[in-house]
Amino acid sequence: MQGLHSLYGRAVIATGVVGVVAGLAPPAAAQTWDVEAVASANVGFDQESRAAFNPDPNGQPQDAQSDTARRVFTELRPGIAVRTGSPRVTWQAGYIFAGTLTLLGDASPAYSNQLTGGMTAELTPFTLLTLTAVFSQGGTGFQLSSRPADAGTPELRAAGNPDLITASAAEAVATQLGKESMLQHTFVASINAPQDDLSQNNSQIAASLTLERTLERDGIGAELHGGVAWLRPQQLGATLFKSYSSSVLAHWNRDISATWNALVNAGVEQVYIDAGSKPLALLPTGTLALRYTVSPEVGGGFTFSHGTATNLQVGSVSLTDRATVNGAIALDTLKGRALAFSAGFLRNQPLGDVSALVAAGTGNALQADVGYTMQIRKNLLGNARYSLAYQFGQGGGLPATLAHIFFVGVTGVVRNTERPILPLPLRGHRVDGADGAFPVVEEAPVEEPKPTP
Repeated sequence: MQGLHSLYGRAVIATGVVGVVAGLAPPAAAQTWDVEAVASANVGFDQESRAAFNPDPNGQPQDAQSDTARRVFTELRPGIAVRTGSPRVTWQAGYIFAGTLTLLGDASPAYSNQLTGGMTAELTPFTLLTLTAVFSQGGTGFQLSSRPADAGTPELRAAGNPDLITASAAEAVATQLGKESMLQHTFVASINAPQDDLSQNNSQIAASLTLERTLERDGIGAELHGGVAWLRPQQLGATLFKSYSSSVLAHWNRDISATWNALVNAGVEQVYIDAGSKPLALLPTGTLALRYTVSPEVGGGFTFSHGTATNLQVGSVSLTDRATVNGAIALDTLKGRALAFSAGFLRNQPLGDVSALVAAGTGNALQADVGYTMQIRKNLLGNARYSLAYQFGQGGGLPATLAHIFFVGVTGVVRNTERPILPLPLRGHRVDGADGAFPVVEEAPVEEPKPTP
């Protein structure tokens, strides 16, 4: 647990520092509170392939023990979201509970939880601070379906699809140095552990620094990234090891039109693994992204990236190629009909020869998510969701595994105001900032004191 305590110590220190800085902002005269309570009732079907990890690097798929669990279930998902703040500072928090009861199948009743929080503060007219945190506990179905349908990403999951506990905290500060210059830094801490054995946790901290010069339609800059991870390979008796990474990249961000934007960055990264032969790798890395934005809630994009990636679920560092596409479409704004989707492909290769230590972190993964919502009545929504995660071509005798979930249901919403609580927005990707929005919260009117008779 030493790595866990060390990680949380760093996260607490970082959060405390930025919290003190945020407190320097002048307080508002009054604050408003927006509260939104939701409750969903769903019925659906899910399937999970579970495989026991075989540490033999020369093993065959038929040597691994695997089984497939299928069930028809009903689920209740109550939740609450709260937002408060002033024109310069916004706080937001949310909680979701999911209780699942199996109607057909052998699975036992299950529960999951997710807690989120965030803050955006305009420290000065030229400096924006963002803090976010997420804690999640639950099984595969909840892990896949609790994220927005347009925010899915392909990943190699731990063998056996265990229930997980995950947590992350992030801090970002963007400062306008001048009319055409911007400096931004970020800090992220993450941890992942099996729900039934928290001692087998994997954790990571990462930081970045970006300097950009902004022209009329172009942003040209340089990026520095660094991180350290504490990892336990998914193998019985494996010991903790550290992985260090750093990279330097140049990027070009261009607004092609009022709705289209493109980003290209390229550079070199260095990875040092403090285990075994202690390999040191020097590799090219880069990203290509194309985005289409109509509003902060409507748009889509395509992203391809190449470089090393740390997988906290299986405790490995791999050379990764990842391609994703995502989008959100308002089909009928009057009737509240909307469609969101994402899909992606991941290819992981080892840094060196395949071995039992990295086998669970190599191979290929496919991901797909589709979500549909429609307004039935003023405070009642209909929803449908499908999520899929499939992985294959792994080493160590691991067979292909599939996990997917489909459900339909209704969601009741009660608010103390007419406006919905939207996700806390981050800084936009476009050069002109049109896809970002600072969440202004209107101040409550101050009543004039009545004259005394």
